[in-house]
Amino acid sequence: MNLRSISLALTAFLLTACGGSDDDSVVTRDISLNVSAVVGATSVACGELTDVLVGTGNEGNGSAPDIKDFRLYVSEIQVATDDGEFVDLELTQNDWQHDNVALLDFEDATSSCASGTSATNTTIDGTLEGLSSDEYTRVRFTIGVPEALNHLDRTTAVSPLNIDGMTWSWAGGYKHMRLDVDGWNIHLGTTGCSLDDNNDNLDCSSARPNRPVYTFENIDTESSAIVFDYAALVEDSDITTDAGGATGCMSDVTDPECAALFTNLGLDVTTGECASEGCDSQNWVRFE
Repeated sequence: MNLRSISLALTAFLLTACGGSDDDSVVTRDISLNVSAVVGATSVACGELTDVLVGTGNEGNGSAPDIKDFRLYVSEIQVATDDGEFVDLELTQNDWQHDNVALLDFEDATSSCASGTSATNTTIDGTLEGLSSDEYTRVRFTIGVPEALNHLDRTTAVSPLNIDGMTWSWAGGYKHMRLDVDGWNIHLGTTGCSLDDNNDNLDCSSARPNRPVYTFENIDTESSAIVFDYAALVEDSDITTDAGGATGCMSDVTDPECAALFTNLGLDVTTGECASEGCDSQNWVRFE
């Protein structure tokens, strides 16, 4: 199954003109960012992708991933011109988007994804206001739930922060990303938050945030889309074996499976911050 061509649509509406020149125009733009998840050149789908081999297993020839889950939160989405400042995308508030957080969901509860949800979401919708230029060539976003929202009670939180399977615990917070294949899981989330002796006050001052921030330059906003590539993320991992700790990588700094994954995420596995050369050293998310 080949990756379908997905476009990023920008629809601009001139709402109000302040003053007598175009430079003073106040512009509101409705933006819909389409997103895809792939394994190399094959779209993510529940079940075994027998035509795709990933990772270092099978004597270096790779192994076919059997997709069980593929969901992630993205937040703090911004755009900018070539030389301008980044401006926040005000997300449309709906079941998939709350505040500045959106849940992307590529599983549909069929086949091996039976523990997921039938609904899927592959778009990010929002509005830009107050800009006069339509030449948006830079995009920036964070993978993960921001700290201010990371420790809500899932049972009372609004959608999409109430999704079963996307949290660890109140102290542990949300799983910023959950990419599971049969026998090997990737759960990215903040680690190191602690509770006091009464299990009440939460302290995250020494936590590893594990929220990569990606910036993309020279984007053709008329034809480009965000692509998450599982094959690139696990290219240095054997998804058929586990050397210790949790099965796959659950963001533990001591888990031997996490080091290679964090490098490909652009993160320093020890600190959970962007690597010294920046999170843009990541290799698994691209625009195309």
